[in-house]
Amino acid sequence: MSITRLTYLDICDDCATVTQLFQTQLFINIVGNVFGVTFMMLSAFNTLMSEGANTIRITLYFLYDSLVRTLQMYFIIDVCHTTVEQANSINITFQKKINEFHQINFTKRQVQLFILEMLDHKIEFIIYGFINLDFEMFVSIMGTIATYLLILVQLGSSPNPLEKTYNMTTISTSATYSTKVPSI
Repeated sequence: MSITRLTYLDICDDCATVTQLFQTQLFINIVGNVFGVTFMMLSAFNTLMSEGANTIRITLYFLYDSLVRTLQMYFIIDVCHTTVEQANSINITFQKKINEFHQINFTKRQVQLFILEMLDHKIEFIIYGFINLDFEMFVSIMGTIATYLLILVQLGSSPNPLEKTYNMTTISTSATYSTKVPSI
């Protein structure tokens, strides 16, 4: 029992050390991929809407790059999530096994204390104390990319009304100034 406890605590320490060592690289990777996916998708949309000779080939390249970046984020998060789930399953397995003991003895008490200790020392992959590498974060990132992409597409697809409004404001402002200037 003591070997299992020490092994679990070593795994907790190792996960914390790995996260601490690679948190900057993971952060830069995730942020870079978020921007990369967003702008590659926007570039694919703009290329598809343009009238060029190789628009399909270039659009497919942009979509391929977006897919590769998305899969890279997914697999990093999947490894972290799988590790956490496997560590949490140890707690459940011990809980099931301890229920099989019908008599209270020293070993059962040690297992109960170990289960409580595992609840206190959860394995987590958290970057800089605020980015938890799990699937909730991945879904949130994909939602943010989709929202930002829709905003960029909407702004990029209607520049003419904005230009007309700006030109009308500029013309009316210059006309107002020209009528107020007194003539000598």
